Amino acid sequence: MALYSTGLELILNACEQALQIAVTDDEHLLCFEEWQVPRRGAEILAPALKEIFARLQIGVDRLRRIACVAGPGSFTGIRLVLSSAAAMRRISHAQLASLDYLQALATTASIWRGLLYPQRIFVITHARRNLVHFQEFIAYGPQIPAQPADQVELLAPEKALLRMAVGPCHVCGSGIARNPDIFALPVTGHGPVGAPKATLLPELEHPSIAALCLLARHGDYFPRDVEPKYVRSCDAVDNLGQIAENQGRDADEAAKKLEKLLKNDAVKP
Repeated sequence: MALYSTGLELILNACEQALQIAVTDDEHLLCFEEWQVPRRGAEILAPALKEIFARLQIGVDRLRRIACVAGPGSFTGIRLVLSSAAAMRRISHAQLASLDYLQALATTASIWRGLLYPQRIFVITHARRNLVHFQEFIAYGPQIPAQPADQVELLAPEKALLRMAVGPCHVCGSGIARNPDIFALPVTGHGPVGAPKATLLPELEHPSIAALCLLARHGDYFPRDVEPKYVRSCDAVDNLGQIAENQGRDADEAAKKLEKLLKNDAVKP
C-alpha cells in the first residue's frame, strides 16, 4: 500500500446473476473476479475472498473501505453482501459505503457508449414475474457516475415501455431479456414497437468493473453497516398468510407477530 494511499478497498456486488468482487489500493485495481453463479453466491463468496486475500498477501484487517452494492435486486444476494461486509467491518474497522445497483448499470452504459449530458438512460431490471425495477438516469460522461432523474419504481414491463417513449434514450438491464415479447426489436427501426427512438443494450445485464470502481470512488463512507435497498416486499411476506395456514397457524396472528418484530428491529440503535 502506498504511503499516502486512500487505502485498500473491497467492492462487492451480488444483486443479480453475477457475483462481482474487486480489490483496489489507492483506487488502483489489484484484482477483479466475476462469477456467473445464480443462487450459489453463498457457497463461493467466502472461499473466493480467502483466496484473493492470500494471493494479494493482505489480511482482512488491512481493509480501509468496503463498497457494497445494496440493491435493488436479489434479496439473497443483497443479504449475502451486506452481512459479509458487516462481519469484515468488525474485524478491520473499515468504513462502508452503499452503492446503488441501477446507478451502476446506468454508469456502465454511459462508459460503454461515451454518453454525455443530458442523454437519458433507462435501467430496467427483473423484479419478479410481470414486474421490473425502472429508473431514469442522466449521463454526465464516462468520468462521472450517471445521476438519477427520478425515483426507482416497480412497474409492469408494458408501463416501462410506455415510459421509454419520450424520445432518444439508451436502455439496459436484465428486464429486457426477461421480457422479450415486450422489448423485442422490429425488423426495421432502432427501438422496440412503442419506443422507436430507444437504443437497447440487452447485453448490459450487470455492471462493469469500471463503473463499480467509479461509484466506489464517489461513495460516502461511514463506520456503520449498510442498509439494504429493497423496492418490493419479499415473497415470504407477501405469502405469509398462506404459509401460516399451511403450518396450521392463524394468518392474522402471524401478521401481527411479524409487524411487532419489524417494529422492535426498527427501534434498535
